[in-house]
Amino acid sequence: MVRLRHRLRVVEALVLVLLARVLRRHVPMRRWSALLGPTGPARTAPVLGRLDGAEVRVAVALRSAAARTGANCLEQAVAASVMMRVRRRPGVVVVGLDARRPDAVPHAWFVGASGLVVTGEDVMDGFRPASQFGPLSSRP
Repeated sequence: MVRLRHRLRVVEALVLVLLARVLRRHVPMRRWSALLGPTGPARTAPVLGRLDGAEVRVAVALRSAAARTGANCLEQAVAASVMMRVRRRPGVVVVGLDARRPDAVPHAWFVGASGLVVTGEDVMDGFRPASQFGPLSSRP
């Protein structure tokens, strides 16, 4: 039963990552970013740590989906946001810039209700939060 639930979460993540890809490629972000929640300056600093519960299950499913689809950080963060919202767990999508390399491509990650980074932690080094989509508070 546990294995079936994991597979269903991976299928959910695959569908959401691919939908996020379609949106990212074919619809201007200003038209779909409202789906993620209010937009504002980032107030959520990235915190790495050990996830548990729904956050770890979503992170594992998204890691599996990303490996199969080559999903980028924004697609994963959008999918995580939707998956956590379905589970009635708040969180924010954060977009960060690399202060050392102003010409670098921005990076996105998802911060769950625990305040920990759920997706996007693999390449965060050097990135500082610039804006966020979701609850505009000090913590998600």
